[in-house]
Order: sequence, then C-alpha cells, then structure tokens
Amino acid sequence: MAITIRNVMNNAKKNKCASAIRGALLLLSVSAFYPAVAVADFRINAGASADAVQQNLKSAEQEQRSLSTYTVEPFVTGSYRSKTLQGLWKGKVVYLERDREDSNQEDTYAEYSYNARWAPFERLLMFEANGALTYRNANAGNYLVSDFLTNSQNLRKVRTNRYAGTLQLDQGNYARANGTIAYSNVESERSLTGSGNRLENDTYQANGVLRYGEKATRFFWTLQGSYQQTERGGGENANTQGDFISRRGSATADAILIGDFGLRLNAVHEGNQVSNREDTNSRVREFNSYGAGIVYRQSAVRYIAITANRSDPDIGEEEEFIGGELRWAFSSRSNVAASYGRRFYGDSASASFNYNTKHFRASFGYDEDVTNTSRILANPENLGVFVCPVATTGFSDCFQPASLDYQPGADEQLVELTVPNFEFEDNIIVRKSGNAQIGYSFSRVSIGLSVRYSEDDYIDAQRVRQTYATGLNISYALGSYTNLEANIDYAEIQQQAVSFENGKSENWNASIGLSRRIGRHLTVNVEGSYLEKSGNLTSGSLFGAEYSDRRVSAGITYRFN
Repeated sequence: MAITIRNVMNNAKKNKCASAIRGALLLLSVSAFYPAVAVADFRINAGASADAVQQNLKSAEQEQRSLSTYTVEPFVTGSYRSKTLQGLWKGKVVYLERDREDSNQEDTYAEYSYNARWAPFERLLMFEANGALTYRNANAGNYLVSDFLTNSQNLRKVRTNRYAGTLQLDQGNYARANGTIAYSNVESERSLTGSGNRLENDTYQANGVLRYGEKATRFFWTLQGSYQQTERGGGENANTQGDFISRRGSATADAILIGDFGLRLNAVHEGNQVSNREDTNSRVREFNSYGAGIVYRQSAVRYIAITANRSDPDIGEEEEFIGGELRWAFSSRSNVAASYGRRFYGDSASASFNYNTKHFRASFGYDEDVTNTSRILANPENLGVFVCPVATTGFSDCFQPASLDYQPGADEQLVELTVPNFEFEDNIIVRKSGNAQIGYSFSRVSIGLSVRYSEDDYIDAQRVRQTYATGLNISYALGSYTNLEANIDYAEIQQQAVSFENGKSENWNASIGLSRRIGRHLTVNVEGSYLEKSGNLTSGSLFGAEYSDRRVSAGITYRFN
C-alpha cells in the first residue's frame, strides 16, 4: 500500500507531533554547546536525528494495524588516540512516541559501546578493554525481524564487558612466546515475552603459544594451550547449572629432512566439563589424539601437512583417522588456512580465506567450538570488509581498506554486514558456523554481500538449530551530496527438538532509501522498508508465526562535525 509522507504527518495527532519536534530541537540546541572539537588527539562529535514513520502491520493471528511513530535520537561519540593509547566511546538514546488506533505508547532505549587499547611497551605488552549496552533479539526464530519498531517485546537488554592483557615475546633467536589473560562479564534481562533465561555470567580465560625462534631452519615446533571457565551462577538459574570449563592443548613438531619435505609429529588434548553438579551432566568429555605424517614447508606462512592419527576418547574405543593442516599465503593480499581432524563429537574442521585488492575484498571463516551464549557475546567474531566511521549515518559512509592488516583508527570500526543468530540461554552447544563477507567499492558504487551458516547442537538436550542467512547492501552516489541505498536480508531458521518447539521460519528484511546532505551539518532522508516472517516458529513473537510490516519514513539528522 503506497503511503505518502504527507499522509504520515496528517494521520498523527498534532500535539504529539509538536512534542516530538520540540524534543528534537531542544536536544539539538543542547548539543550546540558541544560541537565537534579536536584537542590534540581527543575528538568529540554530537548530533541528533528525528524521524516520522508510518507502519502497516498484517498478521495471520491478529487484525491489521496502522501505526504512526515519531522517534528522536541524540547521539555522541568521543575518541582519543596517542602513540600508546587509543579509545572510543559512543552512545545514543532512542525515544519513540507511537500512536495506535486504540492506544498511545512511549518507549526509551539507551545504548552505548566502548573500547580502549593501551600499549605501554610497543610489541611487548598491551591491555584492552571493550564493552557495550545493547538491545538484541532474544529468540532465534525472530532473527532479522525484531527491532525498536516491530516486535520490540522480544528485545533483551544486554551488558557486556571484557578486559584483557597480552604479552608478546616475538624476537627470540631460539624461542618466541605470546599469551593473553582475559576476564569478561555478560548480564542480560529477560525480554518482555519471557523467552530465554536471564544471564549473569563471568568468564576467565587464558591462552598462550610457545614456538621456535628466528634462527630455526630445519626444525620447527609449537606448543599451544587455552583454558576457559564460565561461572554460570547468576540469574534465576543461580547455583543450578554449574561452571562450564574448557581446556585445550596441542603440540606440533616439523623436522625438514629432504628439500622442503619432512616429518611431522603432533598431539592434541581437549576437555570440557560442567562442575559443581551431581547429575550426569557433570561428566568430563575428554579427547586425546596423537599422530605422525609428512609435511611440505616452504616458510612459516606456506606449508601443508597430512598425518595419520589415533584417538583416545573418554568413551568408546580407540579410533584411527587422517588429519591435515594447510596454511598458504599466496601474496601479501591473499591467504588461505584450513585444518581437519577429530574431536569428542566427531569429525572437525576449520578454514579461513582472505583476499584484498584496491576495490575488492573478501573474507571467509568456518569454525567449530564448544561454547555457550555468554562466550559468544564476550568474544564476537568480526570478518568485516568495510571500515565505517563510528558516527556513520549509512552504508555510503563506509570504505574498503587498502590492505589485509589495516588497523582502524580511533574513530573507525570494521563492520560486518550481518550479525550472527543465536538463542539467549546458558546451554552448552557445539556450534559450527561459517561466515563469508564480500565487498566491492569503486567510483560511485559500493556493494556488500554476506552469507552465513550456523548449526547449534545442544550437548545435554536433543535439540538442533540451523540458520542459513544472506544479505546484500548497495550504495550509489547520485551526486556529491545525494546517495541511494538499498539492502535485502533473508534467513531460514530450522529447529528440531524433542521437548522444544519444532519448525521453520523464513524471515525477510528489505529497505530502500534516499539521503541528501544540505551543507556540512544537515542531512534529510526518506526510506521505505518491508519485513516479513513466515513459517511455524512462534516463540517470542508478539504477532505470531506469520506477519508482515510495511514502513515509510522521513527524517532529518543534524551533526556537529
């Protein structure tokens, strides 16, 4: 149904509209006292935006709804950068005033994020801190279709903090080492629909690598180890779920005998357990393996190895299997890595690929891990191929870095086009996930393509969830001050379980918008968007398993920069 912006404004009550506009003007006038300032390496940017949105909701379980919403969003970013220290903080407050045919509603959402890095001794010691307060989708079946305007009852307030210290000793003639210790905390509230559990967990983590030195020519060895302990003692599940402990160690030795060919020996130990419980779920799941094989090695970044291995799991009989490892840098702009072996749950693999030119960049990663939601939130993966200003207003503000090892500035961030999908709960899962990000940027056009896959297999429950997702973002500069942006995202979520909801959901999220910059500080925009959910997964959805949402919006943004 085509709806003009004039109709959007006329359908709202005049006093509500005036209130939203007065609020926007007040916030802008307050921000005027804090324009973008730069003192040495310290910079502050502030601004605010106001939007009018007309929604048309159709649901298979509820009657059709027409909603008029006005939003005001003040925001501020602060960054600092020096030779040894850099940091960033950004925050925003989203105020919504919504008119319905039968009632009115007001909501306020505050979000922030921060990160800091201090390296008092270059290439030796570094400290990092990062965290955020965000609202995230609480139910996997509502992936892509829950936001502040639709299905907001399914959003969950999540607070994360992570602090880490890293020591690097990478210039030894006979041995080199690096290690990291980290602490992270994850807290979340229950969504208004009551889906999922409230999280309040602490995770302690340590990992390290000891390897051959710079003078090694024919013998190369590596020792690796990691330990993680997640205390799941908070929330409504206090003292009932136990601590989740993971440990892993490996040893590899390559002896080059003839030319670039040689002998490889390797051994791996892995253990996962839930402690402080008296039921069968407290059992330790261990897996040990050792093997020997051949290796072809040109350098530290160019080698391939194949080994014959024997496993010693904590249950079952010994098994023999073939393992392999590949690491190959084709150039400074492209590299590939892969490994294949076995873990306590069966065959296991990992892979990565990176490619970068002046106008094209691609990243791919596949990994398998024994984890839970708290660990996923505290250690997010980022394979972003676009770098965006922290105060960006859209995809058109982003650019592609010139090299694979590009380090974003204090006021920049590496951005993925889509986010992973997972459930808010504390169950331990075997998560197999693949993520491909592709970007192209030249002249007036920027294109980003994202493809994701994830499978969550619950260790202590007969439950498996799979997510297939893809997204496309396009930006085209119509002129020096005018940009056209469009994006479309699709996801299919499947779940099979004995005591949980079974079914499938297909979710769509698409939009197209036009923005025009007026002067240095003002930007106006119009946008149309469409959301759709279909299938039979209903958990956490206010509108049921099948509904659609059509939106038309107009907005203005004033920025001090």
